[in-house]
Amino acid sequence: MALALKTPHNYPCTLEKISQKTTFHSVIDALSSSKYKTLLTCNAPIYLDTLRDFLKHAKIEVQDKKPSAITSTFGGIQVVVTPQTISEVFEINDHIGKSSLPKEDYQTDLIERGYKEQMKKDTLQKGSFPPPMRFLFHTLLMCVSNKTTAFNEIPLKIQYLGYAIMAEVDFNYSEEIFNDMVKNVNNIKGNKKPFYCFQDF
Repeated sequence: MALALKTPHNYPCTLEKISQKTTFHSVIDALSSSKYKTLLTCNAPIYLDTLRDFLKHAKIEVQDKKPSAITSTFGGIQVVVTPQTISEVFEINDHIGKSSLPKEDYQTDLIERGYKEQMKKDTLQKGSFPPPMRFLFHTLLMCVSNKTTAFNEIPLKIQYLGYAIMAEVDFNYSEEIFNDMVKNVNNIKGNKKPFYCFQDF
């Protein structure tokens, strides 16, 4: 029986300069040279049956009152997922990075890169950036975000990631991926709909 492929999330990113126009070349260069390249370009299908089986049998291990690992058995294979394993699989090497960034630093940087509106809320508007930065955040939203609606809105963790890539700052996005996976497990246990994302590996 064929497994269903989950779309339209976790698209692989194609980092090719296929046009002579240089508008987006600086962003493509930044993405290509960043530690997140493998995460962005990983082309591994997401199969619903496999994910449902993984989440059905998943258990969250807690250390110091904080989720530290997800363990599950499916297809006769035992899998242990931690922020460290995510970092290793996607070759991110971001475990020494910060899980949050100083607001003054990243907001100042984004303003200098052309953000036009006042930053009154944590969520920013993609349309308020010039085309290169709009392209950057659209790529991040479609390739490595668990956002399901309102793709013009940029949540805080994607702002952090965009800033980290452009400013070459260490940010622990592996932990963000892990936390989203923990939410999925909790949603399944609470009979809520999970978001099938981030099990590429």
